[in-house]
Amino acid sequence: MITEKVVKNAGSHRILHALNSRDCTAKELKTIVGAINSISKFEGEYMARLQANGYVERSGTGWGLTNKGRIKFEELGPASGMPALNAAPRVTNKMVGVYKPGPGLPRRPGSEAFLQFPSRIGDTLYYRDGRKEQVNG
Repeated sequence: MITEKVVKNAGSHRILHALNSRDCTAKELKTIVGAINSISKFEGEYMARLQANGYVERSGTGWGLTNKGRIKFEELGPASGMPALNAAPRVTNKMVGVYKPGPGLPRRPGSEAFLQFPSRIGDTLYYRDGRKEQVNG
């Protein structure tokens, strides 16, 4: 079923919005739309329908917008909530300062007792000072 209806702020509209800025790969478009299916299934559901309507076409690296797609995008206008594709990523957590712990952090008694014991691999004991000791049995 080929339908020419592209609903404002739906997945197809968001794809047209993204492609209006630049060509995108299917993986990028899938992320923009928020599709959880595989890339091949995404291309079969979304991109095949848009391509059949003449809105998008395959480009060298992925998908591009056709003239008919640009006209359709101009009719609908920008999709709401769409980030600019070329913009720098938003920083959500700003570092106010750098944490510098005080000297001599308190240690729980016995928490480093393991350091005095060797590691065992097979029949060999490996000590932290570099010694190796064979164990029989």
